[in-house]
Amino acid sequence: MKRIHASDFPELRRVFSGYLHEDFLEEHATPAAALKAFANDADAGEQERFQAEVTRFLAVTSSLEFEEVRTLLTRLGARWTPPTREALTAALTRARRRRADPAK
Repeated sequence: MKRIHASDFPELRRVFSGYLHEDFLEEHATPAAALKAFANDADAGEQERFQAEVTRFLAVTSSLEFEEVRTLLTRLGARWTPPTREALTAALTRARRRRADPAK
């Protein structure tokens, strides 16, 4: 299996370090609110890159142990530690869909 590098996901790195940083709880209260803030701030190109990288990230990390995924999230700049793979997948999937339906 090819080793997964944080540099493979530049848009996720930008979003995670910019919105799920060490102060995200004070600024946004929840990971979902932080990702919604990104969706509100992002232009169409940023959203498209984010959506594509989320899809690829979920696919390439699906076979990894969850602790490895958490380590990768940290390398991507996230300071949110999702309690489960399901919580991570749900948050990213909601964020990925938000541009298609801004009401979500």
